[in-house]
Amino acid sequence: MLSIGAGKAQIDLGGVLPFDGFDVVRDPLHVRAVVFENSDGSRACLVSVDATSMRDDTPLRGIAAKAVCCEPERVWTSVTHTFSSPHVRTPEHLASDEERSRNVLLAERLATAVELACASAVSDMVPVRLEVACGRCSVNVNRDVETDEGWWLGVNPDGFSDRSVRALRASARDDDRTIAVLYTVDVQPSVVQGLRDVEGHTYVSADFVGEASRILEERLGGVAVFLVGAAGDQTPRAKGSGALPELGLILASETEAALMNSNALPVHVLCLSSVMVSCTAQRRADFHSLAPTRSYDFVPEGTQDTLLSVARLGTLTVVGVQPEVDSALGAHLRSAGRGRLEVLTMVNGAQKYLPCSEAYDRITYEAMNSPFARGSDEVLAAAALCQIKE
Repeated sequence: MLSIGAGKAQIDLGGVLPFDGFDVVRDPLHVRAVVFENSDGSRACLVSVDATSMRDDTPLRGIAAKAVCCEPERVWTSVTHTFSSPHVRTPEHLASDEERSRNVLLAERLATAVELACASAVSDMVPVRLEVACGRCSVNVNRDVETDEGWWLGVNPDGFSDRSVRALRASARDDDRTIAVLYTVDVQPSVVQGLRDVEGHTYVSADFVGEASRILEERLGGVAVFLVGAAGDQTPRAKGSGALPELGLILASETEAALMNSNALPVHVLCLSSVMVSCTAQRRADFHSLAPTRSYDFVPEGTQDTLLSVARLGTLTVVGVQPEVDSALGAHLRSAGRGRLEVLTMVNGAQKYLPCSEAYDRITYEAMNSPFARGSDEVLAAAALCQIKE
């Protein structure tokens, strides 16, 4: 019998701000954790952080493993990918002792929140029933737009978007209370990116997915965990301060509606596996030089390894990858896989973009800003399908 516990903890930013271009907190950031325990006592943990990215998850993975009493290899880390959160920087990228001090403090506060969320999850662990659901989602839109100068970032309602929300709910067997809701959409949470108050201070925010999780927790109970889907070429359909509560409510309501038509997921054990996939790398341009263009030299150069993680819960298979892949690749994997399959990105680290071949033909922002050469999507997809079949 599978047991699950869930917990969350606020990331204390007192004394951290101003830092990394952020000045004041609009709404709090959290760490959310879900702990799984098989009948043999073996445990695994999922940790989700309200952060933009986390290239090196090793420190937080170790903290979570210790708190949960499992091996670091059985910890999955992820970020919600809110664009309104400060990064933990490497010291050499910081200009002053004050910045380095605030950076250390942020890392310590993140570590504390991970430890608290995991401890809370362990203390709440109970035998559960699982159910899965898929419903319509209307918050995302393709962001690759053709301009006179070339392809760039914008809003493209004619581009491909998988407009679905996929969810997993764990409920206690004894009293049916919700323990956790895990849900995923192909979208990058950037509704309030760069938003400032009247005095010009830039906001920290969990963005609209943070609001959606808050509403789901209020309505359903338990802990609601947003996980980034195949969102490399996806953006919210609206932006600005008014769009945050609006899209948050829509996403929460659409997730709740999907769960009303859920299917039971008979499962007795969680199985985890991972494999390193070797792709061809490409030479990357300076980030600050990127602009729409009709001419660009994509130069293959060396190799780029990427970690592919797989979790199996009964007939549900979850594929987690480090780079941000396009919505079309996520849809392809879901249609080609056996049983029910979900694709998550920015899992166990981050590696910028891994776009489909069409992006290189168009010379999109994602293609120019990728460490992976053309064709890497096919290599990754083949490796994922091989793992799924095994």
